[in-house]
Amino acid sequence: MNISATQAATETAHHECPQCGSTALREEKVKSSFWHGDRLVVVEDIPALVCGRCGERFYDDATITALDLMHGGGFPAGEAKREMHVPIFSFAHRVPSELAPLQEEET
Repeated sequence: MNISATQAATETAHHECPQCGSTALREEKVKSSFWHGDRLVVVEDIPALVCGRCGERFYDDATITALDLMHGGGFPAGEAKREMHVPIFSFAHRVPSELAPLQEEET
């Protein structure tokens, strides 16, 4: 759902979440992760409307455009606010043996 920031501020209670039907939408600053090549980056302080029931997030057009520009710019390391260590886990050993042949076919 794309709505203008002004509409979001004045009509939050009038919007209905298309995922669950709740009208409990609230303005929040959220964070989201993005892949840029083999780099995982996190962007925080993103303005959004968030459904209080199911957690679905909705961004206005200006926010989406700004995120697209950040992604297109490659998320320059020099502009990062900070960095964090991210652990990486393998799921391969958690696949039940009866499903293992399916996993091999997909790769």
